Amino acid sequence: MTVKSSAIVVGNMLLCDIPDVDWQFFIRRLDGGNYVEFSKFHRKEFGANDVAKFIPNWKTLRWIKIKNSQLGQKESYAKDTEFEINVYASTRSIKKHPEVVEAFLAFMMPVI
Repeated sequence: MTVKSSAIVVGNMLLCDIPDVDWQFFIRRLDGGNYVEFSKFHRKEFGANDVAKFIPNWKTLRWIKIKNSQLGQKESYAKDTEFEINVYASTRSIKKHPEVVEAFLAFMMPVI
């Protein structure tokens, strides 16, 4: 799955905006602090290889369902060495938790 997406820095998060899909994801530091390097990606194209720079162990992450998420009922997160990634379905989506994670993994498949 090759997808053109762009990144937006929102507070201490790097939000990936993917047009025409019903799910999104964001990356943030485990300690919750700001990360200056995110600003390099603000309003620029952002793809799977860029995600892999922050989340090198993306293939083996342990996904945890977030109950009562403010983003809706379909959000999961996983932690890597320095960063956390959250994937979530939009409010119009009919995807369930596993399907949102599967969509993220499909997005990541072009990584070499």
